[in-house]
Amino acid sequence: MLVTALEPESRAGGVRVHVDGKPYGTVAPADVAELRLEVGDALDDARLAALVRRAEVFAAYVVALHVLRSRALPAPEIARRLVRKGHAREAAETAVGALVAAGLIDDAEFARHYARTRARRKGFGPGRLVRDLRRFGIAEREAEAAVREALASEGLAPGALAREAAARKLKGLAGLDRTARERRLRAYLLRRGFARADVIEAVREALAK
Repeated sequence: MLVTALEPESRAGGVRVHVDGKPYGTVAPADVAELRLEVGDALDDARLAALVRRAEVFAAYVVALHVLRSRALPAPEIARRLVRKGHAREAAETAVGALVAAGLIDDAEFARHYARTRARRKGFGPGRLVRDLRRFGIAEREAEAAVREALASEGLAPGALAREAAARKLKGLAGLDRTARERRLRAYLLRRGFARADVIEAVREALAK
């Protein structure tokens, strides 16, 4: 089998490799250099297999770039999405690794940004923030550290967030008796990820007003 053309492709700067007159796969320019592909080369089984693997990785890389244009996501979540879209796990993980190396994916920064914005906009507590980050594939220790750093950098104390959330929620419970309001407030704050001690204090303060 012969390489009959190496055609630049606008999609993420790839190179389409033609074999025996037909498109065989698109790879990164670095792959062309590493595989020493030139027009007129005869490809043995090993080089063909390597070309296929590189093309699979590049296809996953292009899809990952498209995902990142929509929103920032951590590496484990992007890899999961690539696999769901039909890419082989090895190709997905290799493509994601290349994006991490290029600085286009930063799990720690994603986690801190997620924690900051959800704490401010949604009024979520540390427990909820950590759980959400774990669902994105962030390791528990890294998620907890990111939440601590994010809240500290914004001057957001969990107790204060809990009191603010309780005050907002209480406005919608005006028609209930005290026992019902207390029960609803406590359950609401616990679901939002606040520690039990902060919940007790926030509920006590809200109902005292």
